[in-house]
Amino acid sequence: MSNQSDNDIYSLVWMISPYKIGLQSFITFTWSLNDSFWWLNTGKLQADVIPKSGGSVSASLTSNNSTTFNIENNTPQFSTPVSGTPSDAFLIMGGNNIPNFTFSTGIGMSNFATCIKQTYVNTSQEFDSNTTYWVAATTSQKQVSETLSLTNISNTETFSFPLNTYNLTATLGEDNIWSIK
Repeated sequence: MSNQSDNDIYSLVWMISPYKIGLQSFITFTWSLNDSFWWLNTGKLQADVIPKSGGSVSASLTSNNSTTFNIENNTPQFSTPVSGTPSDAFLIMGGNNIPNFTFSTGIGMSNFATCIKQTYVNTSQEFDSNTTYWVAATTSQKQVSETLSLTNISNTETFSFPLNTYNLTATLGEDNIWSIK
């Protein structure tokens, strides 16, 4: 997301190879553009946190871009999403029954959380709708939904899909430089 570090927003490991990719090998990732709101039990949000539990609800930038996260009957949950302003962002309001430094909320795509921010009582969050993707290679173990920072993964490259482009190939060269076409 744009201005991610300025807004204390963390990216999450979204998709990951289940095994090490060797020379002259490949892996294909496919996904849908189905948007969602996510809550995760992260405790104090920081890099390398792996959520203990979580949940999601469908979202849509054009009709259901705003929700409230709260705890009702000892159950963390989102309210039914509604249309909110501004209409070019996803909006989450922290309710009055959530403990600080316990949960994080954010957005996701294709049934996986992608970006989260620490949730506080009666505090609003706004998530930009512009999607930029990162591809990375690392020798350290990572898990889906693990929080990342710009400093805990090397060999990264950002990219976005040009208009009407639905497939790209990312190749990590012997020089550890990505080529995306």
